[in-house]
Amino acid sequence: MARKQKATEVRHPSSDVDDGVGDKLFFLRTKYSLLGKAEWWWLMDDSLAEINARLESEHFVVIDGFLTGAHTRSLRDEIRDAHEHGHLAPGVLAGGKAGDATQYTMRDVRGDHVGWFDGTERLEGVQWDTLPTAMKRADTLVNQLGAQPRSELATVSSRSKAMCTVYPGDDARYVRHVDNPDGNGRLLTALLYLNPEWEEGDGGELRVFRCLSGSGEAAAAGFVDCDGKSLESADSFDTRVKSGHLGGATDEFNVAVDARDVAEGVRDVATLRGAGENGSTTKPVRLTDVAPLGGRVVLFKSDARVPHEVLAAHAPRYAVTLWYFDKSEVTAARAAPLSEAERKEQEEKIAREIEFMRLKHGATSEPEVRIRDSQEGEWRDTGTTRPTPDVPGQCSAAWEDGDVIAITVPLPAGTCAADCGVEVDTSSSTLIIEAPGLEGNVARVKLPEGADEDSISVKLSKKPTRALVVRVRCEPLAVLPTPTPHTVESPPPEPEPDLPPRTGVPATSAAKDCVGVGGTLSWSSSTDFSTLPSVPPREPGTAPRGIDLRDASDWEDFIQTRWALAGKEDEQPVLTPHALDGLSFPVTLAWSLQQPGVSEALAAARKKTRTDATRTDATFANLGDETAGTTPVVVVIAGASSFTEQYLLDRTRYWEEVTVAAPQPAGGIHLAFVGPDVVAASGEAKRLSPTITASVHRETVRDYTARVPNDVPLMIVGFNTGMGGGGGALARGWAPDLVETLSRRPDAPAVFTAANDYADLRGELAVFKALGARFIVDPRANPFRAFTHTIGEGEGEPGVRSAPRQGEKWSCANAFVYAVQGFAKGKGPSAGLTDEQLCTLAAKAAERAAGAAWDALGMRRS
Repeated sequence: MARKQKATEVRHPSSDVDDGVGDKLFFLRTKYSLLGKAEWWWLMDDSLAEINARLESEHFVVIDGFLTGAHTRSLRDEIRDAHEHGHLAPGVLAGGKAGDATQYTMRDVRGDHVGWFDGTERLEGVQWDTLPTAMKRADTLVNQLGAQPRSELATVSSRSKAMCTVYPGDDARYVRHVDNPDGNGRLLTALLYLNPEWEEGDGGELRVFRCLSGSGEAAAAGFVDCDGKSLESADSFDTRVKSGHLGGATDEFNVAVDARDVAEGVRDVATLRGAGENGSTTKPVRLTDVAPLGGRVVLFKSDARVPHEVLAAHAPRYAVTLWYFDKSEVTAARAAPLSEAERKEQEEKIAREIEFMRLKHGATSEPEVRIRDSQEGEWRDTGTTRPTPDVPGQCSAAWEDGDVIAITVPLPAGTCAADCGVEVDTSSSTLIIEAPGLEGNVARVKLPEGADEDSISVKLSKKPTRALVVRVRCEPLAVLPTPTPHTVESPPPEPEPDLPPRTGVPATSAAKDCVGVGGTLSWSSSTDFSTLPSVPPREPGTAPRGIDLRDASDWEDFIQTRWALAGKEDEQPVLTPHALDGLSFPVTLAWSLQQPGVSEALAAARKKTRTDATRTDATFANLGDETAGTTPVVVVIAGASSFTEQYLLDRTRYWEEVTVAAPQPAGGIHLAFVGPDVVAASGEAKRLSPTITASVHRETVRDYTARVPNDVPLMIVGFNTGMGGGGGALARGWAPDLVETLSRRPDAPAVFTAANDYADLRGELAVFKALGARFIVDPRANPFRAFTHTIGEGEGEPGVRSAPRQGEKWSCANAFVYAVQGFAKGKGPSAGLTDEQLCTLAAKAAERAAGAAWDALGMRRS
């Protein structure tokens, strides 16, 4: 991507107000604080306009009050916990697009400790409560700035994970560098400072270098890209000078403009005249110091327009850095592998860089250098032998049966399998594995020729060690390629690029196998659903066997025991991602049946059930357990679809897992698939197993439940209904059924799942709270959510993508779950509300929740 090379007019931060009065952003913040909008002052129209104008003209802007004091302290504590528990590592030095092929650490040059997170990681000693909120705020700000007229940020398409940083004090610093020296895709850098107790003398200021153009008064010129010679001319200036009184240093260092405070904690230290050696001319350079004050965010362009450094920190300094990527540039950076000659040249340059850093900065610490032979290779210390086969990090790979490549990824203690993801980049036949403990939490493995990208299987293993095993069939068998050398760009150094995170989407030819809008899954006739081993029939008179799922944390708690029930303790389970998607539905139902709130409600309902096997209602006489002679629990799958719930019923045996996974209730279970999107059927019951039956009904839930006698235990389940995230329309369609169930069957528990929390779950909770429903299972993350992910609707087309665009969020079927039962005391009809009024309340609540979610994401309302 071509960057701006022309000079842009300098508009000094105080140029819009009288000299000595202060910064315009300060006045805008004060204005909106007085209006009760202190927390979101930067999101107001005139604030956005000023921030954008400052960023476009000066290439960097300081925004105070971006995080509240409570958020600042909370996020600071989270990062401190991560550091104290060993989740941060010394910051590495490497330059350019190829910088992940060679890394080195040199504390005298870069002394911070960093970790890359998105707030979903499960780390020992760390609870990410505030990081996701801070990231969402930054995303909202950048998205809104991108919508400003003539904003360069309009091309932002994605962002990195959060680089959480601690400078431990002891004069730790980071020498001058550029975040994007060579087109690595970074467009904007966002720095969030988390130091509420920072004082002058603690150090750790950000020093920004900006080059000016023109031969006149330097302060009136425009800012342009900085070049090496101009920056070298500034090196003679003592970087420790911060006071406004330079004394005799003015002439010695050729200072055109003395220091001046331009805002609280922001100081133009000096503007140095352009003067090179032997009379050569260089660009004037302005040096601006920014104190790392708590709650402050600094935005600046990531390319050569804003070289910067971190001055020596004398006290611990905490920050979060986010990078926002230009779509075309980051795509080009990924798709431009180095030739063998270029790799050799880069290898020589990195050696020169290390020596350059040692000489220039007086480094006394010995650098620790690690290299790998390709972007997919394993890190190793210099001089060690290259491992074979070629896989990243701590992973291992081996051929099985001559035509299957198995990649094993060790997982740290306590890691859940649900934290991992698998994807294939079909454009490059690269297997992408997400797993905690890997370098950057991502491993990329180049698949051999002949790899069947639709044949991926995933094994979840706890024995002998916790690991994720991914297998891919390859025909004909191909020999793993011999890697070629791969090194890095030349100075200035920059942090290792963190490309947008990948997710667990199997990017196969059946790309429609994804969570769609509203959380609907769609499969084709060729979809590979793993067959589960059969469980021996229960002996007469013995208690039902099953899996205790009440306190389950992830899929392993189901799968390992499920294999043991089948007598397969010595076999390792192998399941495709599609299998985990499909099993998510019945296993979530089995988990729900065991939750105390649901099980207690059904037990109370059963007390009213007649046990006479000769009951007059023949409709339910032979359903559920064929031998019990007891009325079954009728589970209504509300809003069922022929593409998901009914598809699993017709094409798999997965629904049997409802009774296989958990001890079935007395009388067994009857599943009624009800909704306008099922394929019309006779409604006759189909026996799935001795204890479970099923039927399909193309009608409304209220019409079906009206035929279920009051003495029959009833349960409602809605999978990924989307009624809360789609605005008022879906909620309006669901409202009559919800009101009917809560009013007419207050004994029936109703379980719902949601594909995401930022829109669907948020909206559904608003709906049920507006109705006055009583919650019996509080909203929580579902341990048995689906495996694959997708993008929900934003300003663009929905579907599967390798990374989210700006304003988009990930969705995953059955990601969250909760349950309600009847109305809370004094709510609903007992409050004098009619059914019509309750339906209106539900629709309005969904509209408000959806609007708030769209606003927070910077998405356009429909």
